[in-house]
Amino acid sequence: MQHLALNDHVFSVVKGNPLEDHTYDTSGGWSDFDAIDSPRQDPTSNPLDNWTLNVVAFKGDGEAEAEALRTMAKAHEIVMVTDGKGRSWGRFTLRNVKTSYTKIIEKGQAQVVKITLTLKEYRQKDENPSQAQRNG
Repeated sequence: MQHLALNDHVFSVVKGNPLEDHTYDTSGGWSDFDAIDSPRQDPTSNPLDNWTLNVVAFKGDGEAEAEALRTMAKAHEIVMVTDGKGRSWGRFTLRNVKTSYTKIIEKGQAQVVKITLTLKEYRQKDENPSQAQRNG
């Protein structure tokens, strides 16, 4: 069963690279004006959403998994994110790939590779934000 996919790159228990947890961050887009007599808030454009994915890769394939994600990031790919239910979360850019190697055995092989991906919503001027795509 698939947890999440970035284009055709799938995170799943079966593949040995399950999604451990994720954090989705949306800001409402407000500006504060701290005037002495009458402070106020005004709406501004909605900032781009941020999404952090924490993946754990096992079975010695973790290093290849991390390398594939780094290659995707360096290629400046715009990725479509889809969950295991087939729901599209919209398009994102892969901003950062952080890799942590643990449970090191002989020859420096890591038994567990933890990968943290940082995604940022991709939105162009005449496009709907990903939030509208999810709710629509």
